[in-house]
Amino acid sequence: MSTSTAITTLETLAAIHRCNDESQLYTQIVHNFARLPHFSWIGVYLETEGLPMLAASSADTPLDSLARQSILQIPIGTEEEYYGKLTIIARPSCTIDEADYMGLTKIGHELGKKITTLRTSE
Repeated sequence: MSTSTAITTLETLAAIHRCNDESQLYTQIVHNFARLPHFSWIGVYLETEGLPMLAASSADTPLDSLARQSILQIPIGTEEEYYGKLTIIARPSCTIDEADYMGLTKIGHELGKKITTLRTSE
């Protein structure tokens, strides 16, 4: 994991715990990770009536051909609930390593806990 990914992961975890608006939360996560030079596209997909719906993304569509890029999909949820996926596409010359995966998995789990908290407090 690059230092920039580690820092962004920590900033994002802090933002998840501070934010109390679900849609703003998705936008903040995308904004944070879109700043990283080795990620070309970031999206948050939420399950709505069994179908994945794009809740926030760094661009309308991925910018380059998907054939030569590393794509990572991280589940968003807890042990009890599944809400969707965080999708990250790396630039063609970059790979997603184990440390990136572990940090992003933590984001998916913490986001799932926050969604559960926000939806049960309504």
